[in-house]
Amino acid sequence: MIKGFRGTSLIDYPGKIALVIFTYLCNFRCPYCYNVDLVLPERVSKLPDISEDQIMEELKRRKGFIKGVVITGGEPTIWGKKLINLIERIYYEIGLPVKLDTNGSNPEMVKTLLERGIVDFFAVDFKTSPRRYDEVRGDFRDVEKTFDLLKRVPEKVEIRITFYPPLVSERDLEEMLPYLKNFKFIAFQKYIPGKNLNRKNVEPYSRDFYKWAKDFFKSHLPQAEIIERF
Repeated sequence: MIKGFRGTSLIDYPGKIALVIFTYLCNFRCPYCYNVDLVLPERVSKLPDISEDQIMEELKRRKGFIKGVVITGGEPTIWGKKLINLIERIYYEIGLPVKLDTNGSNPEMVKTLLERGIVDFFAVDFKTSPRRYDEVRGDFRDVEKTFDLLKRVPEKVEIRITFYPPLVSERDLEEMLPYLKNFKFIAFQKYIPGKNLNRKNVEPYSRDFYKWAKDFFKSHLPQAEIIERF
């Protein structure tokens, strides 16, 4: 399940110094994804496996310094009970809060994690307009169920939008807007060309587009804090 970790991160868990765990495989295919080695099976096989026990030892060693753990991917929720077991070990054995990054495609897993109270923060990637989710091999009906679950704990949720021009236009943002009205934290993330799943050269948006998007969201979502990661 685990193919890597980053011992120290200052940016992946809001307000905390964190250790980041990378799970492998993903049920989506987002063209701007930069974690290609964790997504494509033929690339994953070249990476060494890392055991839960290795992660536990690393966390124990760093516990006085690390204040949280991020589990990202790939898509962590596809690992089901294995993911739950890992989170429970971190939560109960190490005593550190856990942040989970997800594409929102597994509402049943999110429901279980909420009921058990073992995830302190969720980051959900909102890929594009609901009508276009098939373009990333997703089903928005599942993501919508995840949103419905998480809107009950808005203080524990960040919705992230990566501004990849072919998937996030003005029209797309307008269609995404109604699903964001219950959330407090919305992160704008810049698409960075490079070693992505789609190797085509796509020009990122200008600062003017980000400004328009921020003004548009603030005018319709006064409750939300817009976090800019450019």
